[in-house]
Amino acid sequence: MKRSVCYAREKVEGVLLGTFLGDAFGSLFDGWEFEVIPTLDAAYIARHPPKIYTDDTQMTISVFEEMLENGRIDQRSLMQRFMRRFSMSRGYGGGMLDVMEQWKYGTDIETASRSLYGGLGSFGDGAAMRVAPIALYYGLDEIELLMEQVRRCALITHAHPCGISGAVMQAGSVLLALNDIPTGEWINRLLLLQLEGAFTLQLETLRTCLGRGCSLHQSAMTIGNGAQAPEAVCAAVFAVMRNPGSFAEALLWAVGMGGDTDTIGAMAGAIAGARFGRGGIPEEWLEQLENGEEGKDFVIALANRSMAARD
Repeated sequence: MKRSVCYAREKVEGVLLGTFLGDAFGSLFDGWEFEVIPTLDAAYIARHPPKIYTDDTQMTISVFEEMLENGRIDQRSLMQRFMRRFSMSRGYGGGMLDVMEQWKYGTDIETASRSLYGGLGSFGDGAAMRVAPIALYYGLDEIELLMEQVRRCALITHAHPCGISGAVMQAGSVLLALNDIPTGEWINRLLLLQLEGAFTLQLETLRTCLGRGCSLHQSAMTIGNGAQAPEAVCAAVFAVMRNPGSFAEALLWAVGMGGDTDTIGAMAGAIAGARFGRGGIPEEWLEQLENGEEGKDFVIALANRSMAARD
């Protein structure tokens, strides 16, 4: 039996539009260090509204579409979606471009994925940034089933255990947020997942930062903000845990940490969107998002299709 989404429309739209918004806002500062990012608040967004998404959202759309139409991750089918939807203007990274070039010439998925970084595979955050929609299809008591699909999604491009663990941690965080688990329980629950040691250490760092009430700059220096999965995923999760009462504050914190801001923003937006739903996202922020062929209305239409498929 094909799976359907398990959550209300409010949550589904929260995950998708949260990703879109976090990606678009983060892209304004991609590569900036926190010291040079201006103070971010609602007034700043009003003056510099986020509009255009990057490869993070484009690939997330493909993952959601794959789950919607197939009810699971078929690696070859998802690969083909990535290829059809690819747009150079979305800012794809070198590793993804390399993998897609290999696909174009007939290299199988596993070989292409394992070829990166001298045969180690990618340990970046690219697998994590796209997996949030998979969590929409699983309940809290189905974590192993969810993680099987998350790993299948990650392995298309990320063969390194850290790249896979990043996707596992991101999907686990979205699942906890979807089910309204108090953020004070997240670290202990995430430690139960199959994660590489780098993530276990980082989760304890998050616990320490939360206990100390670390400032934005202290957290960026302690947790990191780079494109490697242990830094980027943990930065996104921390931003939501540090700001448990507000989508806006969580997103502003995530982007304010600097570094790989489009992806950290996209991941934090997905988690916070799962937690607060669409109603928790400032509507005036959403109004500015691009709305072309596969813009805001297209994403909302996908959410509508998922609701219709469930009914």
